[in-house]
Amino acid sequence: MGRSPPHMHTIDAKIAEKHLLKHPFYEAWTAGTLPREALLEYVGQYYAFESNLPRYLTALHSRCEDATVRAALLANAWDEEHGANNHPELWLRFGEALGLERAKITGARLNDATRALVETYRQAAEKAPIEAGLAALYAYESQLPAVSAAKIEGLRKHYGVESRDGVAFFEVHRTLDVHHAAEERRLLERSLSGAPAADGDAAVEWACRALGAWWDFLSALYPVAGSANLMSRTASLN
Repeated sequence: MGRSPPHMHTIDAKIAEKHLLKHPFYEAWTAGTLPREALLEYVGQYYAFESNLPRYLTALHSRCEDATVRAALLANAWDEEHGANNHPELWLRFGEALGLERAKITGARLNDATRALVETYRQAAEKAPIEAGLAALYAYESQLPAVSAAKIEGLRKHYGVESRDGVAFFEVHRTLDVHHAAEERRLLERSLSGAPAADGDAAVEWACRALGAWWDFLSALYPVAGSANLMSRTASLN
């Protein structure tokens, strides 16, 4: 196997620098010091991303000329959305295990950081160069196996979430995204090898945009000013 393109090393370094497990939100989650109210608020805010992820994947797929890349994106979208145990459904079951009603999750009023996250990935999927869209996906999905494992441990140890439904979303992602991230990395390496520097620069730029959007998303949820503030924003948009 040949060397990874220099831009791929830069992307990996940026991910390591802003790894989600370094954020105070997840440090508190794994330590058991994250207020339950912040965890409940997170469920509704994150659903906005999770429920849109299949659309990001299919939007990027629809713009791609490379059949190999299209096949990988289509497989990823299928994994996300098919069947009774689709990933948005698993997320709703996680929320129910914490005592939330589904309507509270699906109707959560989104904060500015969540809206920015959703918009970042929409633009990556619909407008950015294909390599840049892949980089935005890779910046997140490459972290999910480690993040999911840490979440499961924290939920079981500190928040009383023991049921199969309560941790199923994370169990799936700590294994499935090993494959997704490996595919995204392979396709990125292939696309960036010998490509113009501008293509690599765009991939780095969009990976950084994605990482920044995720960091801001978590920062909007923690530290917590007060439980009344948080749950008052979890209301129907209608």
